[in-house]
This record gives sequence, structure tokens and C-alpha cells, in this order.
Amino acid sequence: MARRNKVPQVPRPRGKGRLIELGKDVLIVALACSALFLAGQTPMVNELRGWMAEPVQTNQPQSRQPEEALEPYLLAVRNERGLYGVAYDEDLVGKAFQLTASLLGEGLATAGTAEKITEGRWRTLLEMPGVYCAFQGRPPLAALSAWLGGGPETLAGGAQAALLAWDGSTVWLCWRDGGDYQAARTQVAWTGHLEDVLDEFNPNGAGFAYALAESDGTYAVLDPYVMVSMATPQPIVYSASSPDFVGDAEALDQLLGYLGFQSGGDSAYMTAEGLTISEGTGRLRVSQTGTVVYHAGEDGGYPVASAGSEPTCEEAALAAWDLANQAMSGWKGEGALVLTGAEARAEGWVVSFHYRLDGLPVLVGGSGWAAQFLVKGNEITDFTLNLRSYSNSGATSVVPRELLAAAALVALDGQGGRLTLCYSDANAATVTAGWVAESP
Repeated sequence: MARRNKVPQVPRPRGKGRLIELGKDVLIVALACSALFLAGQTPMVNELRGWMAEPVQTNQPQSRQPEEALEPYLLAVRNERGLYGVAYDEDLVGKAFQLTASLLGEGLATAGTAEKITEGRWRTLLEMPGVYCAFQGRPPLAALSAWLGGGPETLAGGAQAALLAWDGSTVWLCWRDGGDYQAARTQVAWTGHLEDVLDEFNPNGAGFAYALAESDGTYAVLDPYVMVSMATPQPIVYSASSPDFVGDAEALDQLLGYLGFQSGGDSAYMTAEGLTISEGTGRLRVSQTGTVVYHAGEDGGYPVASAGSEPTCEEAALAAWDLANQAMSGWKGEGALVLTGAEARAEGWVVSFHYRLDGLPVLVGGSGWAAQFLVKGNEITDFTLNLRSYSNSGATSVVPRELLAAAALVALDGQGGRLTLCYSDANAATVTAGWVAESP
């Protein structure tokens, strides 16, 4: 039986990336109203960028390094001078994360026994000197520890946000997953180490919603940890397309080459669900809209590099990351992949990735994710890819500030929720960013 070529090793099974669940797609965009509102705003992007050098440009089409798959969409640094916060900005968040990622990794690698803490304790530590990161989805702590700090896989579960904070005597690692808050002591040094890095940042007027709500009750409708910045968002409008693997033989051959299929398109046949290609006992199904579904047969799937009989969470995530980048590299365009979950299920690890555009999360179709993998035993046995290619259209969109969006949210139903600025991709020719509200 034909076998696919050897594929880069992938992480071990155990996970399932938790899908972003939206309580309501609230596009609170009144463009005419927003335009008037924006006219009174003073753009501060250039000023905020001034404290760091320009990013290094690269023409490499290869995949990003694993640590970049864990880059947050929001980052805040607090020091004795105040709070610096950035969100939804690939350059600013990326530069800040480059300076602080090793600290977070060190905290994860040296964390002691975790203990549950109250939200009050969490907020107290959030007001202390430290670094706060909010992630897309809930990436696994095991991958955060291994990819950022090279530490052992000692922490279980996922984190929507992580905090490294100094309380005057100890540097704590804290993380939030929904309404669950945990903390662990670390061995990160304050003097001459964490303190020096934090001192590189200057306050920029950003604030958390819970703090702003003390003087303006409108903010109380928001998730307490929404970051409100001084700059008005002006997201890029992207052109989007999907490869047609049914009508474009060249695109199909390219995909099969990426996946190591030796049989080629000659073995393809049409079914009610799309074009199906056999490889040994395995099956690959592709569509006209860029969807790729794979199921391994008796002769096995894609191997996972594992130190034991069953892969760890980090090993499963890394294997899925390698295969995702290998299979999707020809079509992402300006989109980036981020790890958004790795969940242990009875059948194995389910690992999920989402797209991100210029620092903003992207929700594709009804599921939201760009790719999802099942790592069973020491193999990737199943995966689904939603291949979308994004390119800058040269235009920007106008969205209201958080306060206006919050007011509209109150006017709708008063139920509240966590506002997230993101792209909703429903397989259209263009994608435009807008506010959505996740269930509280």
C-alpha cells in the first residue's frame, strides 16, 4: 500500500482546542456615527510606536516559530510609573511580547504548586508590577511552558490569560480560565531581572474596564479585563479567497505534495461530500471552498515524536503545529496561525488553531477555527483544515471605540459580555473587522 512521505514529527495526543463560543454576533458598527466620533479623536498610533524600533521585515514564506503561535492579542505591563497596554496591533503587541515572553516562560518553568485564588486576589495582583497577557482561545499551559521557557510540562489545563506579578516579596504566576483563577509561586528574580524589563515600558493611558468603571458606569457592562486604549481602532480590510481543489488540478497537486501523498490526483474520485483521494487505507476529502478533511486508515497516520508510549500535551500540540504549517503554508497569505487549544478527550488530544490578521482574531465559519487535529496514540489520525488566503486590500474600516460599543451593547439587551474586536470570515471575498460579544 502506498504510504505518505515522512512528515515532521508532531506533538502528542490529548487535546482539544476549545472553540470560541460567541453568545451573539453583535456588530455594533454605525459607520456614519462612528466616522463623526472618530473625527474628534487624536490618532496616537505613531506616538505609541515611538518607544520601540521598527520590526525586522522578512520575505520568508515559511511557518512562524512555535513561540509565535502563542502570541497574545493583548499585553499590559505595569511598573511604578503606571500601565502600558496594547491590543489588536501585531507590531506593538509583538514587540512587547518579544521583551516579556522569556519572563513568562521562566515563570511557567519554575512555577510551584498551583492554588486557587479569588477574583479579588487576582485583581490585587493585577495592580502590582508585572506582565499580563490575554490569549486567543485557551492555549495549554504545557505548550506555553515548553515553547516559551523550555520548562517541564507540570501545569495542566489552558489559560485565557496569564499574569506574572510581584507582590513585594514573591513573583507569582497567575492564570485565568473563565471564572477560575489560580496562582503559583515562581523563582523569577525581581531585582535586576523582572524589574529591569518592566522599566522599559512607559504608561500610555490604557486601562482595564473594571478600573474605568469606577468613574464611568458604562464600562461595567464589559468584561472587567477588556483593555481600553487611547487609540481608535482602524482595522485593515482584507481580500479573502479559498483554493478550489476540485476544479484546480495544480492546487490539488500542491496540497498533496505538502501532505506527502504519493498517489497524486490520479486516484481522486467524486462523492457526495466532495473530491476524495485514497492513500493506502487513508482518505483525504477536499472541496471547492478550501476545506480539507483527512482520516487515517489501518496503515496509520502522521507520526508524532514522543518520548513515551503516549504523547504529552506539548508533543501533541507541536506535531499538529508542524503539520498545519506544512499543509497550509501555500494559502495563508497574510494570515498567521495561533494555537488556541489542546484538550484531552477519550479518543486522544484535540488540537485547534485559529487565524489572526494584523493582531486581530479571525473566526472562520461556524466553528471559528482554521484547523483542528486529532492526535491518537503516537499519530495524527484525523484533521480538518479551512484554507483561506488573506491579502491587504489597501483599505481600512471604521469601528467605534469601546465605550460606544459598550453603550450599544447595553441598549441591545443589557446582558453584557466580553467585547472582542475580530474578523468574521463567512467565506466572502472580503473580511472586515467589527465588535462581537462573547457570552459573559
